[in-house]
Amino acid sequence: MADQNTSEKSAAQQTENVPEGDVRSSFGVFPLVMMAIIIGIGIPSAIWLVIREPEMTPFEKTVQALEYLDQGRTRTAYLAAIEMLYHQVDDPEVGGALEYVVGVAYFRKAERVSEEANPGYEGIVEPIYQQARTFLEQANRKSLMTELIPDWRYTLGSCYYKLGQIYNAREMLEAAYDTATENRDEIVLMLAQCYLDPNVLKSSLVHPDSIVEMHEKRTRIIENLKREYVSRESGDDDEEYRYRSLLCIAELQRQDGDLQSAKNTVSQLIRMYDGLNLSVERRRELSDTLTILKSRILIDSGKTEEAREVLVSIVDLNSGLEQKSVLQGYYLYGLSYEADGRLDLALENFEKPAAVSDSSVSFPANLYAGDIARKRGSHEEALNYLSKALAAVESTDSFANEWVDLNDARKIIQEAWDEWGNSDSYEQFRFSIDLAQRMVPLFPLSYSNELTALASQKRARLIQNQYDNGTSSEQITLQDVREHWKRAGYAYARLANSSRASANYSQILWDASQFYRNGNDFPNALNMLDRFIASNPRAGLPAAYTFKAQLLLDLDGYDEEPRLEQAIEILEHTIRDFPKDQLVYGAQLMLGRTYLEVGLTDEAIATWRELLLNSPLTPEAEEWQQALFLMGRTLFHTTETRPQTFIDLEAEATTDPTVNPARYEVVDEAIFWLDEFVRRIPDHPRVHEARWLLAKGLRFRARRPEVQLKNAETENMKNELKDEIYLYLDRSLKEYSILSEQLQVLEQRDQLDAISRQFLRDAYFEPAHIQFDLGQFDSTGDAYRKAIDLYSNAAFYFTTNPIVLVAYYRIAECYRHLNAYGEGRRQLEQAKVILNQIPEPFPQDATNFTKQEWDQLLEQSIRLYDLSLQNRNLTGP
Repeated sequence: MADQNTSEKSAAQQTENVPEGDVRSSFGVFPLVMMAIIIGIGIPSAIWLVIREPEMTPFEKTVQALEYLDQGRTRTAYLAAIEMLYHQVDDPEVGGALEYVVGVAYFRKAERVSEEANPGYEGIVEPIYQQARTFLEQANRKSLMTELIPDWRYTLGSCYYKLGQIYNAREMLEAAYDTATENRDEIVLMLAQCYLDPNVLKSSLVHPDSIVEMHEKRTRIIENLKREYVSRESGDDDEEYRYRSLLCIAELQRQDGDLQSAKNTVSQLIRMYDGLNLSVERRRELSDTLTILKSRILIDSGKTEEAREVLVSIVDLNSGLEQKSVLQGYYLYGLSYEADGRLDLALENFEKPAAVSDSSVSFPANLYAGDIARKRGSHEEALNYLSKALAAVESTDSFANEWVDLNDARKIIQEAWDEWGNSDSYEQFRFSIDLAQRMVPLFPLSYSNELTALASQKRARLIQNQYDNGTSSEQITLQDVREHWKRAGYAYARLANSSRASANYSQILWDASQFYRNGNDFPNALNMLDRFIASNPRAGLPAAYTFKAQLLLDLDGYDEEPRLEQAIEILEHTIRDFPKDQLVYGAQLMLGRTYLEVGLTDEAIATWRELLLNSPLTPEAEEWQQALFLMGRTLFHTTETRPQTFIDLEAEATTDPTVNPARYEVVDEAIFWLDEFVRRIPDHPRVHEARWLLAKGLRFRARRPEVQLKNAETENMKNELKDEIYLYLDRSLKEYSILSEQLQVLEQRDQLDAISRQFLRDAYFEPAHIQFDLGQFDSTGDAYRKAIDLYSNAAFYFTTNPIVLVAYYRIAECYRHLNAYGEGRRQLEQAKVILNQIPEPFPQDATNFTKQEWDQLLEQSIRLYDLSLQNRNLTGP
């Protein structure tokens, strides 16, 4: 402890011995500098912090900006508000007040620029109004102070009005008028000018077409105008306000049909005009407006000549800032001439405003010009005018035009479509479709599609009829017909897409499917039909399933899908699921056809036999008649075309003809059904084919007794078999005779097709062949002589057809059987002469021989006849 005290004393003594200058060196200069800063800056700053006012909150700054705005310090208010918006101030208390301040600032700037702008250049302020509207709409998206709402409504409504958004302006200004304490006179004047548009007026009514409500609304606006007119103090600005107010009052009176009051108001305007202390340009504008108003009142009063005299002062000015009034003057000229029935002059005057798209009268001018052109028969010109008018309507919700009511516009368009869409002219159908496709948005999309679909269907039917009857002045191909049906199908498909909520949705899909099939567009037809089935229609499913099976049959072969198997499955299910539905018989009929397509002939026959024998259908039913025909035809072709059914006659002659009697039972059944068909339904479209099949079947059925005759042992049996042969062949001849008479009538009418011509050829040749075959049973030779007559008739009819060679060849054969070889040889020589006159190549359906083969056959036959004649000369008669 003593040592420690001693060391401390020693250190103190050493410190006391250090010089003064050494002390400064030890601490340095930095502490002194810091002390100076604290004294010079820190202390004053601390004092300022103590005595300064606290920083303003965002809400306080906003209130201050609003005060600047109220004081007229618009720029200062704008800068304060825009700075806070730049820094993204987000204070619930502020809400949309900052956007409100900026919007009002832009609005005031636009108003000032508009007042300073020269006439005709008011459009330069539109971007400023757009900015004002944008900020004011943003202000409404946030919470807005209650005390700002009245002025916000007035300002935003004014922006809408200045920008031509009349519908929005009306709604906003209506609300502003009810709450505003200032600017009520300006609000009611803008409202009145909004209501001058009949479309805007109707949008404000509970019942838009109520004349009573229209009258009440106009009366209320007129009263408000008069009230604000009286309360306004006198001054230059007030003079223009009063003048414009009276213009609105007069126009509203005119629209309301109160023409006498409108005339009185116009007289007051004329007296007031002389006292207006305005610029020359402004006075001229107001004067033109008054002139236009006077002429409209005169036209409504039926004083069209006086109206044109009034308009002369405007129409004579053809350029400059008065262009707007000039176009209106021409438009009113057109109306006055139309009222007088002078349509040429009316159209001539409508053409001028119709050509200027940015004119307010362009829309009605094009409408009336199109209407007049249509009535005069200039349909192409009418379509051009109406199309231009329709192009001006971007939306019926915001369409504004004080010159025409949209209902009147719709009436003109509808009348044009009615004329074109209900015509019998292909060209006018085109006009109706073009017009319908341009109707949106004046008409709803679904209605436009409906008219397009209807006209497309009518046009397709017209083309189909012209093609079927050959009545068109231009060549129409089958491809043209199908293309028009496809267009109709597409039009109905579009209609279906826009009519999903309609009660007719299922029917539209059905029609679309039908029309697509008429156009051979089977994939789209199937697509529409599947949509029809999926729509769960109240009725028609059996018909839909049957139609779907038909489409699958149509599509068979287009791709690798098993279409026929699908069709069979659908038809079988339809018959099973709807056994009592009347349409199931159509499905049963088609099922038989489908079985036949896949080679199930027995199933097809069984299906039709069931329909004929066990269904409640009567012979008058179309399904029963078709089943009857198909049954007979199928049985015939089954026996006729299958080689195993009938073997060669020579081979059969060596066998017992009773070994397989079922073969002929099929023939007998075919004859039974075909005979039933031609007797019951002599006017059926397929009767000629049925009679042709019946005649061939009867002739073919005679082959059985022919074979049996060769093996007959007794004379009685031979006579019975001959009688049977004559019975069948005589019936066949009668059927061919009837067929020939019927087809000759059709030929005279030029109504034969390729198949019918084949039937007619057989009707000439087959009876001759039958008589030729009967010659073997006729010892008198009468059968061969009848055959010669029949072959001669056929040869005369088919003079230029190669089949005529068959007739001459068989005539020669007949003469050979009659032992008249010389006459037979002459027939062959005549055949050679005709052969050299017939050009090559021979038609495929005429004969199986070529020209060279015929030439060889005739040469060989002539040589054989020569040999026969030589032998006869040597041996004697």
